[in-house]
Amino acid sequence: MSPRDEFQVLLRRIGRWWAVDIPTLDLHTQCRTLEGAEDLARGMVAEAVGVPAEVIVLKMVVPELAPVLGPVAEARQRRAAAVAAEDEAITAAVHKLVDKLHVSQGDAARLLGMPTSEVAHFTPERGSVATGPGQGARPRTSGPAPSPPRPAVAVPASGSRPGLPRRQRQASSSARPAWATSDDGTTGRD
Repeated sequence: MSPRDEFQVLLRRIGRWWAVDIPTLDLHTQCRTLEGAEDLARGMVAEAVGVPAEVIVLKMVVPELAPVLGPVAEARQRRAAAVAAEDEAITAAVHKLVDKLHVSQGDAARLLGMPTSEVAHFTPERGSVATGPGQGARPRTSGPAPSPPRPAVAVPASGSRPGLPRRQRQASSSARPAWATSDDGTTGRD
């Protein structure tokens, strides 16, 4: 067995219990919680195949809950794609503003409605060769997913200076359950 082998674990509710089945190894048990199901399945597979539990890769599948969890997984995929598109657009804008038009990072941040420290994540490091938008830019630190950007507010001609909106960040989704829907419509844990 290689450390990348994946074992599918089928879960189904039986009253307040979870039935845990690992069909490829003909293993069966039950437990009260999903956390317990994963721990039990990992231990059973490790013992059956004779490898350490930490190298076991499990795909937890709950077919009966796919209709409930599938739309959540799809929405998360769409959000990840939107975040990637936003990062690409910001990288291109920062490159154009800072490198081509020689706008300061502080002013670029105000124009984009985001903190100056975040703009720095989209600029190429000194000494790197950037050939296009997004190339040579520093990788973003993993953090909270962005909320939809608010449009920048133009400074009125009357001389008053309302602040431009700052880009707000939502709470990190890292605490969300990792149960998702697979390509075949079943729900599993990657």
